[in-house]
Amino acid sequence: MSAAPYLAEIIRFFTAFLLACAALGKLRTLAAFANNLAGSFGLPRQAATILAPALVAAEALLAALILAGGGIGRAGMAGALLLFVLVTALVGYRYVVEGSVKCSCFGESERPVSGYDLLRNGLIIAGIGACLALSGDAAFGKKESVLAAALALTGTIGAIGFHDLARALQRSA
Repeated sequence: MSAAPYLAEIIRFFTAFLLACAALGKLRTLAAFANNLAGSFGLPRQAATILAPALVAAEALLAALILAGGGIGRAGMAGALLLFVLVTALVGYRYVVEGSVKCSCFGESERPVSGYDLLRNGLIIAGIGACLALSGDAAFGKKESVLAAALALTGTIGAIGFHDLARALQRSA
């Protein structure tokens, strides 16, 4: 068996875990997330109050769809790709135009977005695209799926802390 379908399986779990963490992070700081939508993105306060829980629900729903696997999982991955592209484009635009914008990607509404955050999102978008291109009808056993999930979880932790890891590496160089 080719390694490509297994890599796609790891990326599938990674994407689901990342979306679940993003939803949980925003849910923990929902009021701050709504305030950030109003402050950083210029949304009216009432719209931000409605949009904040809707975005949390969308991320959680996409995570669940992806974890379901099969055709539903592929639809969830396509939805995740669309969400990451749209959010990254919006945040990237605001970052370039305003120089400082807060994203609340994982609940950290106090830290401004950095180029590292945009790089991370670009890598995630590329990964999701690769997953959609590489995934096939390969069926994995329980052991292979657990290993794929464990590898994905490690990657998820790295992705969440990507900004801090990159800054630490930059300082040590």
